Amino acid sequence: MQMPMAFSVLWLILLFLLTETVVGADFARGEEQLEALLATETQLIDELRDYIERLEFQLGEIQRETSAIAEIHSQVDNAEQYMGNPLNVLGILKRFESVWPRLEQQANKTLLISLEETSPDKDFTLTLPSEEDYEQSLSHLLHLQSVYELDPNSLSLGLVNGLKLGSAMSWGDCLEMARKSDFSVARFWLESALEKLPSTSENSTESQRERESGRVHILEAALNIEYRAGELARALATAEELLVLLPMNKNIQKAKKKIEKAMAKKELPKGIRSKSKTKKTKSAEQLLIEELCRGATQESTTGSRFGHCELKGNTPWLLLQPSKLEPLSSDPYIMLHHDVLTPSESAQLLELIDEDDTKGVGGYQPLKLSKLAQKKLRRIRHLLGLKTGDLGPWTGRRHGHEHTTKLEDGSQLGNVARVMLNLQAAGMGGAVVFPQLELGVNVPRGSLLHWHTRSAGGSSSDWDYRSGQAVCPVLLGIQLSAWTGLN
Repeated sequence: MQMPMAFSVLWLILLFLLTETVVGADFARGEEQLEALLATETQLIDELRDYIERLEFQLGEIQRETSAIAEIHSQVDNAEQYMGNPLNVLGILKRFESVWPRLEQQANKTLLISLEETSPDKDFTLTLPSEEDYEQSLSHLLHLQSVYELDPNSLSLGLVNGLKLGSAMSWGDCLEMARKSDFSVARFWLESALEKLPSTSENSTESQRERESGRVHILEAALNIEYRAGELARALATAEELLVLLPMNKNIQKAKKKIEKAMAKKELPKGIRSKSKTKKTKSAEQLLIEELCRGATQESTTGSRFGHCELKGNTPWLLLQPSKLEPLSSDPYIMLHHDVLTPSESAQLLELIDEDDTKGVGGYQPLKLSKLAQKKLRRIRHLLGLKTGDLGPWTGRRHGHEHTTKLEDGSQLGNVARVMLNLQAAGMGGAVVFPQLELGVNVPRGSLLHWHTRSAGGSSSDWDYRSGQAVCPVLLGIQLSAWTGLN
């Protein structure tokens, strides 16, 4: 009886010890698993915190960009006047070119926002500019810079003739202006682009990356422009500077060898012309027109010292309102009539102007005056003191910063005189110039310019070449005028 009892006790003790071992092993494995889960959870928390920080950074960037754009929009009182500024036009097109696509990409990471022209979730259509619009805006600004000899550095800061007209341009805008310019002008735009890169004092990773990438893009463009202009010494120096930044770049290495080979032969490669040959030459007449445009922009008056009033009693209207005349030339006859229309009358006529269906010309956009506007303008004939001849139908013209200067000779019109009535004067630019007379005239709003187109004392078919006129490019705002001729 004792042996079985002892065996049973021993078995119970052994079973108890075995159970304790198994439970201890399971507990140990459970503890390790919990520690691993805690470590995993800690890692997930850290990753989520990083994700939240990145989202907050992206949202902060979106908020800053949106606030900056909203601030610009809050300053727009009149859309037509705002878009009459070429710097503003370039700015808004640039935002659609780079800023809005980047904001859309950032926003889509947290919220689906579509900038597509048509979207099933929208009950309206978005108007988006094309890449061609941005390219044209650069060309227009470059044309204005050429005519008015605007300093690239000042223009890049939004300054025109010392006046703050718009926001500053980015280094990318300056780079695009350089790519579209001749070498003589491009080098100044390249310098402005380099100056607009983030400064070395900005130690953020993003600023440093933009500074390094921007410098490479600017130097690559400079290398291409200098080489095509035949400036081999400058191109070689630029290539060497690029190799310091990109020592393993094979394309730059090849370009350097090509330049050195050309310099050793002391001749330009085929297809490459010197700077003097690549620069577009302007005619003496075009240079004179641009000089007159610059002079008229800097002077607020027409320059005449012989203004006087004339009282005629042949009509009741002229008896009540004397003509304020300013003679500008006696041969050929050119007269400026001041205050022909009051501001309210000019505003009424502006409401009676529509776009013309005919295709626009390079110098202006044609506008159509309604029958009521034609009727209101009939009294102009009496103000001019015309005894013979009839004024033809009035046509409207819109001159903006996107229009080029074109000399009009008027020999094919068959008029003996021309009349230009300014309904809305430009903020800057838009003067009427007569290159053969070296005369530039700023026609105020509500005033009328009247000049003869036929030689005095000759037959009516002898057109006076001195009466050929051009309208200067509008540098700021929009100029709306009405034109007619005396038959």
